[in-house]
Amino acid sequence: MSSLDLDLDGQINHLELEWRLAYDASIVARAEYQTLAAKSSASVELVDMARERLERTEAKKARIMATLERLEDRMLGQG
Repeated sequence: MSSLDLDLDGQINHLELEWRLAYDASIVARAEYQTLAAKSSASVELVDMARERLERTEAKKARIMATLERLEDRMLGQG
């Protein structure tokens, strides 16, 4: 295994950990949003903030996954 393979493997491992953290954050953000959206007493501002937080966590997951896929493609292209 070359040093480039080890570097890509390390990057992939790091991104997989980041994706998992973003995934967990998105679960929390979704639960908070759904809870606030279901409450008739919740202010529109709070619901909007929760929705934006959920959208940001989902976008972060998507960016990380796209990066992971590019790195995996590079790794496969070397073989």
